[in-house]
Amino acid sequence: MKKLLLSLMSFLTLTITAQVPTPTLYFTITSHNEPPPMEVYTVQATYSLTSDTLRKIVDMINTKNAKFNMQLNPNFVEGALMFESAATNPTDVIQYAYNIGGTPGNVVQIDPRYKQSGMYNIADVSYSIGLTGAQASKNVGGFVALNGTTTPNSYTIGDWIPYTTTIQAQNTPTYSWKADVIWGAGSLPPHSNDVNNYGIWKPRGKTDSVDFYCHNPAQNVWLQGNGCGWVLTPTTNVNQVISEIRAEATKIRNGTYPSNKFYNGHLMINFKDFGTSTVTPTFQMRKELGKIIDSINVMVSQGKIAWKTITQKQTTFNAWSTANSISYSQWRCGQTNTVTATCAPNGIFENSTLLNNYLLIAPNPANNKMSISWGGQLNQNTILEMYDNLGRRVYSERMQHSITEVNVSQFSEGLYTIIVQNDAGQARPAKILIQH
Repeated sequence: MKKLLLSLMSFLTLTITAQVPTPTLYFTITSHNEPPPMEVYTVQATYSLTSDTLRKIVDMINTKNAKFNMQLNPNFVEGALMFESAATNPTDVIQYAYNIGGTPGNVVQIDPRYKQSGMYNIADVSYSIGLTGAQASKNVGGFVALNGTTTPNSYTIGDWIPYTTTIQAQNTPTYSWKADVIWGAGSLPPHSNDVNNYGIWKPRGKTDSVDFYCHNPAQNVWLQGNGCGWVLTPTTNVNQVISEIRAEATKIRNGTYPSNKFYNGHLMINFKDFGTSTVTPTFQMRKELGKIIDSINVMVSQGKIAWKTITQKQTTFNAWSTANSISYSQWRCGQTNTVTATCAPNGIFENSTLLNNYLLIAPNPANNKMSISWGGQLNQNTILEMYDNLGRRVYSERMQHSITEVNVSQFSEGLYTIIVQNDAGQARPAKILIQH
């Protein structure tokens, strides 16, 4: 009987343990190159300098057991085909990176990256990567969900919706490509309104930022958040980056963040910084990146971080999701346990409530004063902002009550945009006409 009780207790302990995930920060290094005229790799000197540094970075990443997602626009691929005969040369830098470590794509993944162009689409980019002897992944190497450069928090529908369908290559009509994972934005800033959330989910809608952050199991493409989105440039304080990554990994591991979430992060490096920097001539990308990788490897030895490529993160998430009966995960960078989930409120009428009642302004047009009613969460970072028709911010205040009154008599007549947002990821814009 005693043995039976001990066996039962052991079984229950194992069962309970299996139901409580041990949180780990799954981490990768990512890189972008930009299309011309920002970066021109059809010039041999530029290509050679960049590819030489890239090859050394790939070697270091392999030696230090890290993981790397190399995200390519076609102009760098074109440079490899022109100057390294990549179509017939098995040691060109793209195929070399793809094959390093013995198992193709295990250490370095090659992701197609697409910037708007009438000459090609992302399927063309994937096809061109294949010409080098490497195989393009099914990951989108960077996209934009929210456009922060024109109207703040405006929704950019064209940058991710096309990836939910199969795309035919423009230049090779027999070739098609379909994304499994949309990943982006690469560096925060400049994409400060984009996906600085840990986790993996399927964006629900096409309406606004909150709808984008809601999970819809019917969608056929997963989005991987970027966590806090660190970036290494010639002006980066490397010690600060190391400190921030360590702090986040510790929060995840010690229970400051909830244990029933999936955490993924990355460090962005950019091709434009691989050569001699015009900002800091003494900057050496490989040397500074090595410092960060070494510090991360200390956290790997402590069980706080695990190196994974984007596809490996997705595979790990799928196993985690099945084992813990959690269909998706999301946790905002810097969010606290007292802040509700990004996609809130919950309920069967969530979308219609969100669209119709989340942000109400009256009267509209306004003359003297206007009342702003906010149906989202109020916290320390719930901000009310007002922009004129040229996109200039003309008013900002912390919103402390669900209904706030603003005196608009000081503003010129015209059309304005009101935006309320918080650090739970809830955001909603509305138009107001001021007439005196």
